[in-house]
Amino acid sequence: MQDSLENIVQTLVSPGLGSAELVLAALVACGFLFSTIYSLFVKGDSSLEWWER
Repeated sequence: MQDSLENIVQTLVSPGLGSAELVLAALVACGFLFSTIYSLFVKGDSSLEWWER
């Protein structure tokens, strides 16, 4: 039990290719999220509803 816990902690803490890919995927997902939020709430033509923008 102790060895498996140490392996899990070491895998999470030590940087590697998997961690870099995870961080990159999180950044891309946040970029898409912020882009979507910005496009929904940006000031534009006030006669258009949010779903028509």
